[in-house]
Amino acid sequence: MAIFTDKTAAKAIENGLKTLHLTRNEAKITIIKGAKKGFLGINKQEAQVEVESILPQHTGGAFLHPELVAQSVQSNEFDHFGGVEEHPVTEDDDELDDLSPAEIKRRQEANKIKVKHAGERLVDYLTDILNVMKIEIEPQLTIEHQLIKIDLKTDKQGLLIGHHGLTINSLQAMSVVFLNQHGIQHITVILDTDNYRSRRETILAGVAKQSATEAIATGKAVYLDPMPAMERKQVHQALSENKFVRTYSQGDEPHRSVVIAPASEM
Repeated sequence: MAIFTDKTAAKAIENGLKTLHLTRNEAKITIIKGAKKGFLGINKQEAQVEVESILPQHTGGAFLHPELVAQSVQSNEFDHFGGVEEHPVTEDDDELDDLSPAEIKRRQEANKIKVKHAGERLVDYLTDILNVMKIEIEPQLTIEHQLIKIDLKTDKQGLLIGHHGLTINSLQAMSVVFLNQHGIQHITVILDTDNYRSRRETILAGVAKQSATEAIATGKAVYLDPMPAMERKQVHQALSENKFVRTYSQGDEPHRSVVIAPASEM
């Protein structure tokens, strides 16, 4: 991680991303201090931000497009969905104050169109990849603000999902890289099929509660198998109100996992 300063938070972030050769989806951004204009130049303060690179979860199955694997190793697809708290900032407050309501609305509409076109291109991209894998799909695209969700309907759900979701998670990671290549950043992508995400979340909630019971009973930490950050977040959330245990992640991607420990263990 590194700390960058500039006249505005937006410029400090841009400076940090350029210096570290990252896109916004490839970094965790934390604003440490906002910029202050001061009075007559007195007590003027530059914005200060922290920029940290984070990695994707899985790249298995990405051998179909090896040129994307190298890029996805340097980007995070999935602590964007969970596990790592992100602090997105697109423009400095002072800059937004200078825009008229009409201009803000125009930019919002332009962004909606841009995201919609990007989602349609992504559907075509995924269809081409799955055709190579001999998986026929009927994709259903849904866009909500900065979320692109694609339900991949197919009669080969098992092959599409892969072992413990390895294939569908890899495709999801590649989707973010694809959007980055086309100038679309700060977008959440969720790929689903046969209600897999919901079923998986239910399973993880059960695993989390069972592991918490074991940790409390034995007084020892329980180490779960490695999983994508999106799923790690679901485990953290499932136990967020349990005062008798604490959860944290450990290890390096793509082998990062959740640890469930007694609250008294520090």
